[in-house]
Amino acid sequence: MRLTAAQLHRTRHPLWSSADKVREHMALPRHSAPVPHEFYQVNHVVTDQVSVPAGTFTVHHLVPATDAPRDTPLDICVYLHGGAYINGLDDRHWSFLTDLAAGGMKVIVPDYGLAPGFGATAARDLLDTVLTRAAEEAAGTGHRLCLAGDSAGGGLALGWLLTTSRTGAAAAIDRIGLISPWLDVTCTTPGLDALIGSDPWLHPAGLRIAGAAWASEVGPDHPLVSPLTASDDLLQTLPDVGIWTGTRDILHADATVLTDRLAALDGRTGRADRTEVSPGAIHVHPLTRTPEGRAARRDIVAWLARRN
Repeated sequence: MRLTAAQLHRTRHPLWSSADKVREHMALPRHSAPVPHEFYQVNHVVTDQVSVPAGTFTVHHLVPATDAPRDTPLDICVYLHGGAYINGLDDRHWSFLTDLAAGGMKVIVPDYGLAPGFGATAARDLLDTVLTRAAEEAAGTGHRLCLAGDSAGGGLALGWLLTTSRTGAAAAIDRIGLISPWLDVTCTTPGLDALIGSDPWLHPAGLRIAGAAWASEVGPDHPLVSPLTASDDLLQTLPDVGIWTGTRDILHADATVLTDRLAALDGRTGRADRTEVSPGAIHVHPLTRTPEGRAARRDIVAWLARRN
């Protein structure tokens, strides 16, 4: 993990430590990385288009390529990618998604619109449609539905669940997995500033610009974009919550606050909530090609598939 951290110090940190550079980056054309060629060797992939008031978005459906027919019913995981709401899917996500599908699940990946062209309300509308369809499919075959995401995708997943009535699609979700989640777009979580010096990748100066663009329609204190602002009553309604975080990540502060708040709620007794802290690990370390990353990845897949 030290080598990865050193590489990030030389490459990524300058972007996030500069508000101006993030603004310049948001002014450039940005798209998700295409599905890698080798991905098709181990997965069946179907891509469709979902239209909501803000536009039409691509949604990928992945199932592992096995001897079973590709339409064999499976448990479903809807996965939301990270990227600070201004970057799309990249090769690290596709690698992780391959392992998630190999865990025996159908994986649905909405390629939601990025800020500043799109914001949280467009993503919410897209998720309303995607998760409603996924819940209907799971119910029709007697299978489970879970929700997961990394970084901004984790924040979006939790924000959607907290601001959606616990009926219909939201009620069908039995677990939510959060990898280094970004849970406060203002980056004012207690303890965050103390982690700036040890994080080789992220910096609040740039993240706040991206977060403000994403939250422009609802405001930065809305639970959809900053789930840590949600009331305890809303947190009580959540299904089982799994969190994976590293201590060389400024967003470890967000994960810590959420963990502590969930643990303090009497109504969550009996829930399978868990938080795994990796000392010295960087942001979204389960997506890295490191021993720590691979171990965390296996743990996440097993938890989402209810094997642990």
